[in-house]
Amino acid sequence: MTNQADVLEKIIMQRRSIRKYKDQPVDRKTLQRILNCGINAPNGMNWQAYEIRVIDNPRLLDSFTAAVVHDNPEVAQRDGFKNIFVDAPTVLFIAKSDRYELSSVDCGLLAQNIMLSAQSLGIGSCCLGSSARWLKSSPSAKPCLDKLNFSKGHELFFCIALGYPDQEKPAKPRRNDMIQYIEQ
Repeated sequence: MTNQADVLEKIIMQRRSIRKYKDQPVDRKTLQRILNCGINAPNGMNWQAYEIRVIDNPRLLDSFTAAVVHDNPEVAQRDGFKNIFVDAPTVLFIAKSDRYELSSVDCGLLAQNIMLSAQSLGIGSCCLGSSARWLKSSPSAKPCLDKLNFSKGHELFFCIALGYPDQEKPAKPRRNDMIQYIEQ
């Protein structure tokens, strides 16, 4: 019988950043299950100093892409380019709050729970800082950011691509020389 620690370790070790997805949407019931795991991540003083927006409408994702590409055509030069969200059918937009100086840490914990939960359900994921950066720096994307309707004091921090993987990714070697045990 496999214990919980073994199952969790297997999920962690198998999770990879997926950048190629099947053209199959993630159903809302599965998304809600993933999001519930995300919002149950630890966070400072239980402030939950973040907001999440979900887009699974391909036309809307395409409009966000078109706005960014209008101002930054080089973004679309990637082979097989479909959208700025590594062609994922579902994208989560994560905003951090300015009322708590460590909200970025809370967003990271939220994201890790989301991505591990997704992995456990056979859903691939990729954390996307560049997509958020392009959206925030492209004048043509201002209406897109407005559609996200984040509360005052919240700013788009990163995006998470979600979808059924259409690629196998082996693990890359990890360094362990940055780990040190301090004895005294």
